[in-house]
Amino acid sequence: MRDAIDRLDPDLAELVRLVHGERLTLVQAAEMLGIPDSTARGRYQRAKEQLRVTLGVSVA
Repeated sequence: MRDAIDRLDPDLAELVRLVHGERLTLVQAAEMLGIPDSTARGRYQRAKEQLRVTLGVSVA
């Protein structure tokens, strides 16, 4: 999983690390990164999609 996160764009990877590693909410992570909540949500969705593809996980 760490390798897959490391392959993400840096902005996406940092957000994933803050949410999952530091246990921040998306709102808290957005504040920490100085971005709007909506931007954080969009980045998080992109990160999840890319991680699913990288890890070969399908969503039913």
